[in-house]
Amino acid sequence: MGRFLAFVLLAVVCGAFVNAKKKGMLEIVTLHLPEECSAKAEVGDEVAVHYVGKLESGMVFDMSKLPDNSREPIRFQLGKNNVIKGWEEGVKGMCLGEHRKLVIPPHLGYGKQAQGSIPPDSTLIFTVELVELNKPSIFESLSLSTPFIIGPAIVVLIGLYLCWKASAISTQQAKVKREQKQKKKK
Repeated sequence: MGRFLAFVLLAVVCGAFVNAKKKGMLEIVTLHLPEECSAKAEVGDEVAVHYVGKLESGMVFDMSKLPDNSREPIRFQLGKNNVIKGWEEGVKGMCLGEHRKLVIPPHLGYGKQAQGSIPPDSTLIFTVELVELNKPSIFESLSLSTPFIIGPAIVVLIGLYLCWKASAISTQQAKVKREQKQKKKK
């Protein structure tokens, strides 16, 4: 009886895992992790990645590293959405020199759009290696957060201006009323 329950529990867990994969979750497998990791890739970082892209059938549709070194790694800034969503999520958190396998479901890849030799609704399998990681300077970091700072700052400044104006108007109105009362007394 105990073995039967263990088997049923194992079947349920495996079924949940298979269903999670069917629902289209990004699968990230670390193939090589360097001994030291002084910094991890995060939003705002400039990264360079060597890659091999395959379809589920195993057909290679693109790669950045050729035997004659005639191609460069792909360079992009995390968070700018210059690459497919699966890459944005899959490269985030990588260490310099780390190798990962990314199994990217269609909605995080090219979706219903065909892309070159990639058919619509394709699951993409990439082997990626982070070969460069450049953190932004403090000024670049500020520029990334500027849209989130400027909007609220403008609202606060407008609010302060309106309060100041309202205060000036009410002070002026009070002064006019005092002058009118003084004229009536005379």
